[in-house]
Amino acid sequence: VRVMQSCFTTRELAELFHVEVWRIQRLFETGAVEEPPRFAGKRVISADQIPSIISNLRSRGWLPSRRKEAEDDQRR
Repeated sequence: VRVMQSCFTTRELAELFHVEVWRIQRLFETGAVEEPPRFAGKRVISADQIPSIISNLRSRGWLPSRRKEAEDDQRR
């Protein structure tokens, strides 16, 4: 995933990765990913945190592994 934006909301990341919002929220709530600062009550998630978020989503089975994505691409 190539990211141009520098900051994201929880919802924006959920839409980007095609996962439910609660899955992104849970990563912060459990401490799996460092809690970002908030603005107007919303998390302001830095693009620097995206690799950690992807890794944690994959480790929980909430995002396909790279190998699975490659296999799916080959079938198309």
